[in-house]
Formats: sequence, structure tokens, C-alpha cells
Amino acid sequence: MNADTNPGRLSGLSPADARREQTRLARNVVTEDDFGPVRTVAGTDVGFEAQGSITRAAVVLLSWPELALLDWRVARLPTEFPYIPGLLSFRELPAVLQALKSLETRPDLILCDGQGIAHPRRLGIASHLGVLTGYPTIGVAKSRLTGCHGTVPEDKGQWEPLVDRGNGATGDPPTPVG
Repeated sequence: MNADTNPGRLSGLSPADARREQTRLARNVVTEDDFGPVRTVAGTDVGFEAQGSITRAAVVLLSWPELALLDWRVARLPTEFPYIPGLLSFRELPAVLQALKSLETRPDLILCDGQGIAHPRRLGIASHLGVLTGYPTIGVAKSRLTGCHGTVPEDKGQWEPLVDRGNGATGDPPTPVG
């Protein structure tokens, strides 16, 4: 766990409490590349079994840059938090944390299937995992949860910044979020 912050809670929270917890923990997200060399990369994904009553998290650990399989783990836990858009980390992270804890080698970087700071409260599952564990994390989401961007050029490697409102309270102009 990250010793520099109060790691927060994942269970026993109402949706309103979970949103407050996200806002509090988002202040601890590190957005600079301040980690050492990357020799291992983990990827995480979460699914559900038994009509959603079981949360299943998979973690795969690969060498970098070779991408050779080093380890993998699957964790299954009872689902304790309801499906609420924007609060998926409270539903999914308990199983992800269990799977990560069982890896024999600590990853240098984790790619999470989900949002990082491109989230209404700047604490998607990737950012939440990073704050709780101290691991460097990157969100790799399949869809956009917040913000907007210009037309993305078709050439490989091209990108457009994702922008969103300011901090939501001041009416600041749009700011980059990813």
C-alpha cells in the first residue's frame, strides 16, 4: 500500500460516500512519470460471473519489452458494490487487489482496463489502484466517460488532447485530462 496517503475504503460505502472518497483520493494521484525503469508490465481486466454476483479479476504479468509471459493470476470474490457508472472501481478493485497481491513479482507498471484521470472526479479504476497501492498505473478505457477531443488524425501515433471542464466548481476553462 502507498504509505504516503490514507488508502481509503472500498467497502461499506454508500454511492454518495464513494463519490466523496473519490474526490478526496484524487488529490493523491501522481501524473508525472516519476518511476524507475520498466522491466515488467501488468494488465488487469475484470468480469462478472453468476449473474454479477461474483467479481472475477485477471492480472497478467509480462516482461518488457519482450512481452514474454511471466505470471498470471485470477481472483474471484463476491460482488459487494452495485453497478453505478463512475463508481466501478469500488465494485472491481477488491478482486484486482487480491489478484495483484498473489503475483510472485511486483509489476513496474500496470495497464488497467478502465479510466484513469479521464473520469468526472479524476479517479477512475486505474488512478484509484495507483493511489491505493503506489504502483504506476495507466487507464486504457474502451470508451470515453468524460471530456471531448478534436478529430483524431488517422496516422499512427497521432493524438488529440482530451479536455474537460476546469475543476467543476470554479467554471475554469477546459483543461487537458489525458
